[in-house]
Amino acid sequence: MPKKLASKINEIARKAIEEMSEEAGKFLHDELDDDKHTEEQVKAIIELFPDSLSQVDDDGNLPIQRAAVSGHEPGDRSFVTFVPLLAKEGCRLGVGGEGERGGLFSLVPDGSDENTMQWFVSLLYCSDGDPAKEFDSKRVQVLKKLRDMILLKKADIEEHHLVNLSLHPRSKRRFEFFVSWHPDSLRARVSAYFALKQLINSGEMFEMALKAGMKHFPEYLGFLFWKVQGTTVIKNAFDKIAVSTVMNIIRKCIPPTGNHLILHHAVEHAPDLVDEIAQYYPDAVLLRDANGHTLSQVKFYINLRRGSRTFKKHSTFFLEAADDQVNSIDPKTGLCPFMLAAVNNKSDLAAVYYLLCRNPKLVGSHEKRGGKDSDESRNSRKRQREEIS
Repeated sequence: MPKKLASKINEIARKAIEEMSEEAGKFLHDELDDDKHTEEQVKAIIELFPDSLSQVDDDGNLPIQRAAVSGHEPGDRSFVTFVPLLAKEGCRLGVGGEGERGGLFSLVPDGSDENTMQWFVSLLYCSDGDPAKEFDSKRVQVLKKLRDMILLKKADIEEHHLVNLSLHPRSKRRFEFFVSWHPDSLRARVSAYFALKQLINSGEMFEMALKAGMKHFPEYLGFLFWKVQGTTVIKNAFDKIAVSTVMNIIRKCIPPTGNHLILHHAVEHAPDLVDEIAQYYPDAVLLRDANGHTLSQVKFYINLRRGSRTFKKHSTFFLEAADDQVNSIDPKTGLCPFMLAAVNNKSDLAAVYYLLCRNPKLVGSHEKRGGKDSDESRNSRKRQREEIS
């Protein structure tokens, strides 16, 4: 072919390909539909026009970002089921850049500093009811597929705060998906706190967080007494939701018939709320913990450890102490009560003397116990730091 003609034909062909690629991108943005199109059709479009995957709309969104938020209004076109395919092909073609998994973790252009996955997880259907459940369920199916394709990893859950972002009644299935896959993500206490900061009057988010915590970590009572910014989760709940509402939720998630040591936890971590909680759990006062200690024993040890009682100002506290309080060992420290009175910042010699007089034999028995108690107390303190601090 003559050089001049070949050049003109190549230019026409180049423009035609650009126009066709632009049309393919518009199709992915504006016409793709779960109910009308197949994965084979989308693969064919991408194979012929790979640049279409990187084409942005007027708001700066990639096709995968438009797909992630599609269908959240009644009657809206949805093409969310194509997200895994768009991500897979995007990875192959370098959409979004290195490490962004085909645009799954590309920042969305709305100025929120959220990425596509965070957008996808936190988006809610505009109203309650069956459409909202279907909307949520559809997204869980996409998440499962992304997990199977290793485009979504367990580490992403904490790194991108996906538990927090899905903590809402309308994204309940997404929340349960993440928690079931990675229960330890609940250890990030922010998850429970988030339910309180983004409060709704019914306390539904608080109930979701507590129910999940009890399912996976009943030994911590669903993190109800963990501290966030110096305040326990339950105290935050009392401050922001009606106490009766909070306690009804807690009783639903932590049944009084379940022999849960809720009062033992309360006297340790929220002593100012013990009376409020006790009226809803009267039988819990009779329970013994794993060390066989009653609630009164636990309270006795705690007050001694904190140095909040002195013999001079609170003599009845010591005089009314039962034998099982005076004669036992504090499991947290491995120390006898007279030792607890001696080691706080203001050693109370009068209390030490009185407690020793109640049972002088404790000195010898503790020395015989020696190393074992030391190891137990060290392990106990380590666990305490991990659970509470």
